[in-house]
Amino acid sequence: MTNALIVVDMQNLFVELVSGEFPKIVHAVNEQIAGAVARGDPVFYSRDYAPVDLPEGDPHGRTLLHPELDVRGEMFEKGPGKRGNFSAFLLAPVLEPQQPCAEGSFGPLLEALTQFRPDSVTVVGIAADVCVAATARDAVRLGYPAAIPLEATAFVHAHPDGDAASVAELRAAGVMVTQDAHRNG
Repeated sequence: MTNALIVVDMQNLFVELVSGEFPKIVHAVNEQIAGAVARGDPVFYSRDYAPVDLPEGDPHGRTLLHPELDVRGEMFEKGPGKRGNFSAFLLAPVLEPQQPCAEGSFGPLLEALTQFRPDSVTVVGIAADVCVAATARDAVRLGYPAAIPLEATAFVHAHPDGDAASVAELRAAGVMVTQDAHRNG
């Protein structure tokens, strides 16, 4: 059985949002990557190319993947997040933030995933309640069983009803959310 690992938005800009949790998260994400590579499973990375208004040319490298991230797979542009395009599968405009991809609006990640024909996907990175969540929900909509191991992601506390409500919505959408004994959620 093949499980594709999708590493979402481990970019310098988003690392700043979860700075206190980042050392633990990057370690857990890197362990997920090492495990996938050891099993021969594909690893895909997404990077929001326009998450916010940045200076022309992004001179401070805020949209670059964080240098502590183990990169051993193909990277895909997604977004722009500033228009509500949160799923790693999306590279097109959407009308409402955090809505699933519309039919026909999927970006190149779907084509790459289809070529590998994985039996399931695991989604890690930043953030469990925004881009990781949107990516996992779209994976389920596309017919892939999806899992989010909470130890390899972080919340940015964007859900109006809290992190637990975000997890409940993911589970209701068919995403398997796991957590280790040291995390709440």
